Amino acid sequence: MATVRLATQDDITRILELYRELAITTSQAELGQSPSPADCRRVFEEISAAPGHALLVAEYQGEVVGTMVLLIVPNLSHGVLPWAMVENLVIDRRYQRRGLGRLLMEHAIARAKEAGCYRLALSSDKRRREAHRFYRSLGFQPSAHGFRLYF
Repeated sequence: MATVRLATQDDITRILELYRELAITTSQAELGQSPSPADCRRVFEEISAAPGHALLVAEYQGEVVGTMVLLIVPNLSHGVLPWAMVENLVIDRRYQRRGLGRLLMEHAIARAKEAGCYRLALSSDKRRREAHRFYRSLGFQPSAHGFRLYF
């Protein structure tokens, strides 16, 4: 049986391995330099301490096989209801199509609803067409044309 839980420092190496799967369709310029283990530990601590910021993992048969970030953001508009965003959802290729991505997303949806969010958004590169089909199967609808600026 698969479970979802908050990531721990012990999960950092595995999470970074999973992120490399996202990098298959991402240019090296977009990725930047590989962070040092000390940088990863520092950033993990910042994430863990940030209100509304959750780094989650999916475990299957005792192994971390997926991850995502869930942000719940306070908001002055929309009747001061918070909003939520999912970022960097990735499932190990060997474990895809077993319901693990759905499990993570259902967890995110439930947490966003519990927090009173008025919406849950996600960011997905336009090149990831298979991911877009997956998100649509969960009821997500394309809502905007996004822009980005890299530094």
